[in-house]
Amino acid sequence: MYEQLYPCDHCGGRGTVGFSQRVVAEIGQTGFDYGQFGRHAGPPKVGDTMPRPPFAPQTEKLVCIYCSDCEMSTPWVSIGDDEHAAMDKAAKIWNRRLDRPKVTEGDLRDLIEKEVGACDMHMVIDMLSRNDEDWETRGPMFAMLAQRLVDASVSTIDSWPIDPVLRDAARYRKLVQLAKWVDIDGERYVQFPKIPTPREHDDCLFEDRIALAVDAMPDRDRW
Repeated sequence: MYEQLYPCDHCGGRGTVGFSQRVVAEIGQTGFDYGQFGRHAGPPKVGDTMPRPPFAPQTEKLVCIYCSDCEMSTPWVSIGDDEHAAMDKAAKIWNRRLDRPKVTEGDLRDLIEKEVGACDMHMVIDMLSRNDEDWETRGPMFAMLAQRLVDASVSTIDSWPIDPVLRDAARYRKLVQLAKWVDIDGERYVQFPKIPTPREHDDCLFEDRIALAVDAMPDRDRW
């Protein structure tokens, strides 16, 4: 469902899942500090998933969708017995907003500059050949596409940022260095180590959680 979440209306940040809990019954031992966990501790906070002691008031688990940049969020949804159903409900609330930012000419220009390359030349020529109306409006757009194709053909510099590529390459190299040969039934296999991933990373994206787990592994002993 992550890939179906709209960007944040306020800042364009990425929506992510947040978990918390809230008190549903002030039933605890006499003298329990309700100011720490009780109703007077304020609204639920993202990341408050620490188990309460047995003598604390009963709580219910909550989930919401919030922006990772400006922290704008949906109302909290009770998880109940089905966590995925609660996350789906919060995601629908997140995507139900109507004040989406309008597309501007600058957005169109950025799309052309970033997404169209030399390999799309035949597609653009085919679109140009099939267009037979509204040249006054579409003409400038075709001109922008044509200029972008020319620029992409001349330039040979890869536009992808190099930093994430180098980081992923380092993680792959670490896994290869920690791999071992295993002989099973006369056949040789490559066995990679089991990588522990802590529960506090449950809210991360799948790729981010794997990256954090690999980064936490120790390097191969080079002695």
